[in-house]
Amino acid sequence: MAATSVAVFFGGPSAEHEISIRSADSLIGWLSAGGLAVGAFHLRRDGRVGTATFAPLTAGDGEATALSRARPASTHSWGGALESLAGGKFDAGFPIVHGTLGEDGSLQGFLATIELPCVGCDVLASALAMDKQKTKSLLMATTELRMPRGETIAPHEAADEVGLIARLARLALPLIIKPVDGGSSYGLSRVTERAGLPVAIRLALGVEGSTGALVEEQVVGDEVTCAVIGDAARGIESLPPILIRPHHGGMFDLEAKYTHGATDEICPAPLPPSTLARIEAAAKAAYRAIGCRGFARVDFILADGVPWFLELNTLPGLTRESLFPRAVRAAGLELPALFRRLVEDAMHGSRARAKAAR
Repeated sequence: MAATSVAVFFGGPSAEHEISIRSADSLIGWLSAGGLAVGAFHLRRDGRVGTATFAPLTAGDGEATALSRARPASTHSWGGALESLAGGKFDAGFPIVHGTLGEDGSLQGFLATIELPCVGCDVLASALAMDKQKTKSLLMATTELRMPRGETIAPHEAADEVGLIARLARLALPLIIKPVDGGSSYGLSRVTERAGLPVAIRLALGVEGSTGALVEEQVVGDEVTCAVIGDAARGIESLPPILIRPHHGGMFDLEAKYTHGATDEICPAPLPPSTLARIEAAAKAAYRAIGCRGFARVDFILADGVPWFLELNTLPGLTRESLFPRAVRAAGLELPALFRRLVEDAMHGSRARAKAAR
């Protein structure tokens, strides 16, 4: 019997292009180690699609060189890539395109159109979670989660600096500014004086793919994150929360996130059981409210034992330094087995939805 075949999509047009490549390298290794055949679809910056195929790993193959085993790879227009996706060659699609195109529901919609089961969140959940302000609005209406006060600034509003400062006067300093729809801490900054707001907002708006800047009151506390997985057989499960403490004592910014040894990422977080339970319950509440499936990661600031919601990531990073794989291992799970399980759940769910539609 032929191995289940998965089309992995990575790259994309956003500032997170290189992070996505690193995530794909890990993911392809784990999927292959789980006995799955993999097709790689690299969404290049020039608009073309690079493709390659991987057989399941055999004894002696290493995970770390997954993408290097793609040579030689071919390059297509989207039409050519569509031909290779059609005809039942693949059993499921797995987007790991962080940011624009992959995390905003676009790829999920494409996969639905060609009737290829999609691993992870669907179009609606992806699009909602991509916009941090819309996510907060929904959670405010449907949950009891705490979250910082904030405002979203559209690009056309940034030119009126005087009006901008006046509009944000209701928010207490210090303020955290970041793209409303970006990740990996690109464009993130902290402002302690209102005169610094215009520059910080322009920085957030200048991130590739950014459609707005989110300005929030800073909640003082430790950053924690909690991964959640869900499938039809086991329901929704939280993984051990991770306590994040950058060595420089500041924010969990791009440097702290991706510089080896720059941050202590302690998993399981050394917190009281009641606090851990509160974090896990909050993460599952956000996951349910957004309508997630598959896997996600929810970020909080922990202040006086209370988790304050920051954002929900429907395609969390899967690099060697990323938080989601660390939480999986801390839970005693094997990454190849987990991702195989999520692929099989996506295939099962797609068949069930198709049957119900008939």
